[in-house]
Amino acid sequence: MPKREKVTISIASDRLAQLDEAVIARDTNRSALIEEALAVWEERQLKQELADGYKAMAAEDRKTAEANLRSGIETLERGT
Repeated sequence: MPKREKVTISIASDRLAQLDEAVIARDTNRSALIEEALAVWEERQLKQELADGYKAMAAEDRKTAEANLRSGIETLERGT
């Protein structure tokens, strides 16, 4: 289990009220809920990074496919 650190943060009072409502609804405590929120945020960040990577790879694959298609057409045109 990772070492736990005690920290002090400041948040808007309306956010604190939302946090406390969620704590009661989930029958947990502030620390656990904030850790869960950070884990969700981290997962979303990873998914976004993966999506961005896949988009970049798709763009590169498309460029390669188009270049290969042009080469194929030129080869066919020279052969006829």
